[in-house]
Amino acid sequence: MRILVTGASGQIGSVIAGMLSSDHSVVGVDLTPAEHTAQVGNLSDRDFTFSVVKGIDIVVHTASLHAPHIKEYPPEAFIDTNIKGTQILLEASIKNRIRRFIYTSTTSLYGYSMVPSKKAVWVTEELRPKPRDIYDVTKIAAENMCRLMSETHGLTCLSLRVSRFFPEPEYLRALYRLYRGVDVRDAAAAHILALEVDIEGYDVFNVSARSPFSEDETPELLHDAPSVIRRHFPSIDKLFTQKGWELPQSIDRVYVIKKAEKYLGYRPKYNFDTYLHELNP
Repeated sequence: MRILVTGASGQIGSVIAGMLSSDHSVVGVDLTPAEHTAQVGNLSDRDFTFSVVKGIDIVVHTASLHAPHIKEYPPEAFIDTNIKGTQILLEASIKNRIRRFIYTSTTSLYGYSMVPSKKAVWVTEELRPKPRDIYDVTKIAAENMCRLMSETHGLTCLSLRVSRFFPEPEYLRALYRLYRGVDVRDAAAAHILALEVDIEGYDVFNVSARSPFSEDETPELLHDAPSVIRRHFPSIDKLFTQKGWELPQSIDRVYVIKKAEKYLGYRPKYNFDTYLHELNP
């Protein structure tokens, strides 16, 4: 297949393009050149976008301004990239009758719905998004455009709500694998699965590391997280002490990936226990 990967110079786009390149013809698009980027240009440029979609079978749209960019770019830039760019890409996809459109969304769009009260929030795809910032607003808008194009034009479009995967200190990466983070390799693998899964129409999926926690543990997670973590990982204190780390006293949310596991066949490999093993071989 001939697959267009937008954001091919970025962290997740480059990994997806690399995974696909051995079995497919990959056309990488980004604002900056890189190993897997064949076309350099802006998706908000209609002529450019329509030209790169010609002859494409599937679009994987990872290109985006992200939450860390909020301090660097004005709201207009988020609107131009995340909304306008996605809209034009969808229109080009419809015109060229691509097979399906995979959109890299974000768990961030749940926003204020993830603020806990009496227990940690059990974050499934049924949780109603409540945006906190321009990033959340634009990602929700892009998802809605994907849904609209699917419903009005029959385009199969899957939105993958990916949890945080950008570079962070070791402690945070380890901690977030418990409940709100993912390894970029697992996130990329979810996109590969979405290419061929037998699903039509529009749907959304949370993509994160597999949390060890259960929904009935959410009250305790909010008020006494160390007890819950020790229950699942009895040797955790020794490992954290060796690193000079402390267990979190409270965990406010848990990203749930059961839907992606059931319908995409998603099986994350780089979960909390794997990451600890990598740090302490």
